[in-house]
Amino acid sequence: MTKKYNLNYAPHINLFTNSAGQDPFDQIKYIADLGFKSIENSGFNAPHIPFDTSPMGLGLFGKEPAFLDKMGSTIANAGLTMGTFVMTPPVWPPVASITSGNKELLEIFLKKCKLGAEIGQRIGAKFVTVSTDCYDRNLPIEMQTANAIDALRFAADIFEPVGITMVIETLSDHHELFLRTAPLAYLLCRSVNRDSCKILFDMYHLQRNQGGIIAAIDMVWNEIGYFQIGDTPGRCEPGTGEMNYKNIFKHIYHKQKAEGKELILGMEHFKSQQGIEGEQALLDAYQEVDNFLN
Repeated sequence: MTKKYNLNYAPHINLFTNSAGQDPFDQIKYIADLGFKSIENSGFNAPHIPFDTSPMGLGLFGKEPAFLDKMGSTIANAGLTMGTFVMTPPVWPPVASITSGNKELLEIFLKKCKLGAEIGQRIGAKFVTVSTDCYDRNLPIEMQTANAIDALRFAADIFEPVGITMVIETLSDHHELFLRTAPLAYLLCRSVNRDSCKILFDMYHLQRNQGGIIAAIDMVWNEIGYFQIGDTPGRCEPGTGEMNYKNIFKHIYHKQKAEGKELILGMEHFKSQQGIEGEQALLDAYQEVDNFLN
């Protein structure tokens, strides 16, 4: 039975492979049939990436244009909004590509942005996930921040004309990653000062890095362009860890309603159980935490 949700949750491709099958186009239709209004893709498989990101979606960089066009039309025909997709890191392990001010590394980053803009147009994406990569320990933090601001302004020149917002992601995967907190993301977005550069408020990562999720939402609200979900520890569906997502979602709902906004909340997490049972458990979890108005 189709469910109507209070918030605009966006499952990712490969989240329902047991129920919908391996074909991504069938999965897109299945996600729409479940009652979701949006979809995202957080996979970034590529030959230079030494681990498998397929549980989070497809690696779109390197896909043929015909595949991307079909993906875009399938999403549109299903009545879904395409949320964000991940801009594959140009090198691995990540380096100080934009914090260093190195012109060659900046050109590699901007070349990736141009390809990302092409992919985004083909799939009908409204957002693209951009990482600011790593610290440059040879430079003061103020210089690194200024270099990141300059690079993001150049990137905005690429994404803004085609109607794509880059959402810069706060990450917790490694201590050398530059952007780790909501206040720094806020500083970068305010400094770039473009509608095409907003915060990807990833609640899983921010809970690990700083906590105080509701207070942080209020603090940086005006620069949030996109949310992502994941409980911690484990990075699985709400209700599997320490975070009170029912209260968080209720808070987001009322802030949005007061301003007439509707942000996408990407379901960028794993399942706590395998098989069809795990997919049903995930849906049950969302029905529970979305039931915050009763």
